[in-house]
Parts: sequence; C-alpha cells; structure tokens
Amino acid sequence: MQLTLVVLGLLILVTLAFWPALNGGFIFDDYPIFAENSTVHVTGWHWQEWHRVWAWSRSNIERPIAMLSYALNYALGGSTRSFKATNLALHLFNALLLMQLARRLLFAGWVQVNGVDARRHRWIISCWAIVLATLWAIHPLQVSTVMYTVQRMELLGFAFVLLALLAYWRARQRQMEGQRAWPWLGLCCALTVIGYYAKETAVLVPGYALLLELTLLHFAAHKSASRRAWKITYLAGCSIAALIFTFYLLPHYATDSAYAARDYNAWQRELTQLRVLPLYLGWILLPLPNLLHFYYDNYPISRDLLHPITTLFGGLLLLGLAVFAVALRKRRPLLALGIGWFFVAQTLTSAPIPLELVFEHRNYPALFGIVLAVADLLWLITRRVDPRIATLIAGILIANFGLLTFIRSSIWGDRLLLTQTLADDNPGSARAAYDLARRYMFMAGNNPDSPFYSLSIKELRRAATLPSASPMAEEALLLINADHHDQPDVSTLWSSFLDKLQNRPLGPEAYLALDKLTTERLSGKTGIDIHQLARAYEITIKRNPARITLHSSYAELAGAELHDPDLAIQQWRQALRLEKDLAGYSKQLAGYLLENHRGQEALAVIAEARKLQPMLSNDPILMAMQSQAEKMLSQEGATALPQQSQGLTDGLR
Repeated sequence: MQLTLVVLGLLILVTLAFWPALNGGFIFDDYPIFAENSTVHVTGWHWQEWHRVWAWSRSNIERPIAMLSYALNYALGGSTRSFKATNLALHLFNALLLMQLARRLLFAGWVQVNGVDARRHRWIISCWAIVLATLWAIHPLQVSTVMYTVQRMELLGFAFVLLALLAYWRARQRQMEGQRAWPWLGLCCALTVIGYYAKETAVLVPGYALLLELTLLHFAAHKSASRRAWKITYLAGCSIAALIFTFYLLPHYATDSAYAARDYNAWQRELTQLRVLPLYLGWILLPLPNLLHFYYDNYPISRDLLHPITTLFGGLLLLGLAVFAVALRKRRPLLALGIGWFFVAQTLTSAPIPLELVFEHRNYPALFGIVLAVADLLWLITRRVDPRIATLIAGILIANFGLLTFIRSSIWGDRLLLTQTLADDNPGSARAAYDLARRYMFMAGNNPDSPFYSLSIKELRRAATLPSASPMAEEALLLINADHHDQPDVSTLWSSFLDKLQNRPLGPEAYLALDKLTTERLSGKTGIDIHQLARAYEITIKRNPARITLHSSYAELAGAELHDPDLAIQQWRQALRLEKDLAGYSKQLAGYLLENHRGQEALAVIAEARKLQPMLSNDPILMAMQSQAEKMLSQEGATALPQQSQGLTDGLR
C-alpha cells in the first residue's frame, strides 16, 4: 500500500511536469501524417472509414496501429489537447511497465548476482525501481517525444517492447524453475509482431532479450538441453541477422539511389553517428533546455574520421564504452546491461538506412539504459553508507529533472514562444525558420495589414537563403503572392524553387512543396504560374521517374489546367506502368476522368491498362466505361480524335 502511494505520487509529479505542454499545437511531421491527412479524419464508427485508415497506413508508412489511434482521437472530438493528453497517458503507462521491468532487473542484478540479502533489500530495490522509472519518465529529453504528437508511434512501439520483455522474463523464470514456459514465449512473439505495426523498432526485442541473457540470465534453464537450445537459438538468430544485414539491408538501403533524397551517403551517415551517439549521451546526462533544439536539419555531416576530428573522438568514446561493458559484464551486470541497452536501442536509427541524422525522440527507449547504468553506479557508491544519502540524491535528481521538464513543457505549451525559441536557439535551421514564419502568418490571419504578416515574410525569406533549406519557403511565398500579388520578385522565387528541385536532394519536403502548389492551383488559385509549375514537374520527374504520384499529379495538372490531353495521357500511362494494383487503379482513374468529362483521357487509360494486362480486355466495368467515354466524346461533337487517341480507340474495338 505504501509503495502504491509512492508510485501514484510520482506519476502525478510527472503529469504536472508535462502539463503545461498540453496547451501546445502540432508541429513538423504532425501535419502531413495526420493533421492535414484527411484519410485519418474519421468522424464516425463506420467500418469503411477505419478500413481506409488501415489501408492508407499499410501502403504508406506501415504503422497502422499508430494511425488508427490518431483516427480514434478524431472520432472522439479531435482537439489538439486530446492528442497530446493521449500521448501523456501512454507515457505514464510506459513508466509503469518500466517500473515492473526495472524491479526484476535490479533484483536479479543486486540480489541474485551480487548476493545482497533479498529479505532486507526487497522493499529498497522496489523503491529504486520506482525512482529509476520516474527519472526516465520525467527527463527533459522526453518532452519533445511525448508532446511531438506524431511520436505516439515511438510511445506505442516501446510499450509493446516492454510488454514483450516482461513476457519473456516471465517465460525464462518459469523455464528455470522447470515449469511450462512456451505460452509466455508465444505471447512475447505476438507482442513483438503487434508492436511492429506501431513502429518498426519493436523488432529490437530479440536484441534486448539477448542482452538479458548475456548479463543476467546466462541462458540458464532447468535442463541442460534447454541451455544448449537457447545458446544455439541465439547463435542462429545472430547469424541470420548478420546475413540479412549483409545481403538485404546493405544492397537495398545503402545504395546511392536509396540516398538520393539526402545530401550524404551511407558511409557518411555512419561516420556522423559516431558524433551523434555521444551527443545523445550528453543530452541524457546534462539535459539543459538550451542544448535541446528539436530541429537538427543543419547538423554537420562527417566526411571522414578526421573531418571533423570529433568523429574520431566520438568513435573512440563509443568503443571504450563497449569494451568497458564487456569487461564488467560479470562483476557489474546492470552497468553492462544499461550500456548495451543504449546501443541496442540505437541500432536501427544508426544503421546505414537513409534516415535523417539526428532526432531527439530516438532516445525514448535508449534513455532507460543510461539511467539503469547510472543507478547501478549510485547503488555501488551508496550501499555501504547511510541510506538517506541515496534518498537525497534521488530527490535532487527528480526535483531537477522535474523543474527542467516543467520549463521545457511551458515553452512547448506556448505555440509562439516555442517557434521563436527553436529559431533563436538554432538560427541555421531552415525548418525552425519556416515553422516560425508559419506561426506568424497564422497569427496575422493572412492579413497584409497585420505586423505579423511582415514578420512572416521576413522569416520566410531568411529561411529560403539558408544552406540546408528545402523549397518550402519559396512555396509559401508563392502561395502568399497568389493571394495578395504583393511579392516583387516572383520570377526570382520561381527560379530559386526550380533550382532547388534541380540541384538539391529531393527529400520529402520538396515533394510536399510541389504537391501543395499543385493542390492550390487545382483548387482555383490562378496566381500560381501554371507553366512554371509544369517546368517543376519536368525537372522532378526527370530526376525521379519511378515516383508514381509525380506522374499522376502532372497528368491531372496537364488535363485540368494546361488543357493538354496528350501530355496528360502520356503521364497517365507512366502512372499505370508503375502501379502495382493495375486493375483497381485503372478503374478508379477512368471513373474519375469520366466524372470530370475527360473522355479522351479515360479512353487512353482503359487502352493502356488492357495493353499492360490483356486479361482486362473483357472486364465488364472497363467495357462499360469505354462505352460511356465514346458516347461522351460523340455528344461533345468530337467527330475525330487526335491521331494518337484515335489509334487507342481503334485498339479498344
């Protein structure tokens, strides 16, 4: 009962530390993933809406459980505060799970390994586990994970990791006692698979489990045959992982084409991680708010071990930590486990996969490892002194972390203050500048007479000139000009926009900027130069001809705005050739074109679909659409199609 009250009190303390941030708004990837993604905006409990969310997620980001959780927020009202409150609730749930796991780990490390009297220290160890989980939960670094709403994926993924590890621990304890363990092992596997659909980091469960074996469990079992089986299983698993890394991950993700959207290659990314991981360690051990910038799009790249020289120093530090952990694996298993946990948690995000270089949320699981290692050191230092010293140290740490978290949460809870702080702390970040400009324009209400309007324009122009800038600043200025026609250098803006598409890596932000201009032009903003926009598509398609959405968007622009059906047909053909579900896509596309009285394009789509997949020649739906398109053209007085389209019609007959 007493421990329950302590847990409840500490959870309330964590909640209070994060509470000011609940008033904050969405930021960065929140917008494209769910805030501006109409697919996720479920308004009722109809099966079709929920299935649409699942299908979109499976074909886009492979995280349907997280996406369904966003849809649930919308179905229940969809306020920004509710999204953030849900994240905070998940964070508290994870803290409770971590308390349970930490208690088991500490008991095994301090009682079973170091021979501490279990009866005397059971209550003390439980208190240490509660404090450890609280320090993890209330750490200032967690603010940008919990209150960056899209990172619910990280919260959910780690929840399933913890549940899987608790099931694994239970299975291994039962096995060592000679009891039936396979139901718990099955549950561990099931939770890992489910967690994968929240975030891919759940696949690291076997890595964490191997760490537990190497440090605390030592592959022990009631029968010697089971011990051998465990060793063989993990040896086989490591071999398979090495083969997957060598023959799948490297050939698929470490190529120049895979890194086309980045201004670094796989080798440079790995070198940079030698500096990034020590940076993360610094944040964990000294989490001052002015060191945490959230945006790191301008983080310098390591070109080799000596440029910058900190790359070599960082690599030596990481190597030293790894050697230190291995050397102390038997004497201080929890210290070794904590260091190993940090490395395992960073495995995927530090692998040669074309991800961005730095993100704070990547430390959400990794933070536990360092807190565990520090806790083991504090236990070693304070176990033979007055217990009140350990209590005092824990209180000081919780109070300091809580205060720093409250300060950072207060900044995150003020939308203008947050964007200003991020831009001031990292003036070289184009994303921070763009975010601040967006906030200024929101406060201006798009009104040129507002003082915030000029501040927004000024910040956008500054963002456009930064070395790491994407075309998003130019896109925003072009949209503003389409509304107010008050930008004196529109041609210069277009030139800069096209130059970035031509000469800089085509990352997600470049595609978002192009798509936004297209969407606004199609919705009626004629102030957006259609010919310049067409030129942007020509440049982008030439650089990335395999992206289906480029062809479909350009085709729509050509047919609806340029009134060039031949160009539209050319692009629809390319889109059809790239589409995996040709039958479904061609029917959907032809139906859309017929609804918009574009019969010539519909006939071309049907013909191309049949050419690519002859079995569609007798498809009744396409046959009906063909007749409808021909009738439409006849009624419009189209007595003769252009030569190319006439040939397509002849082919249909």
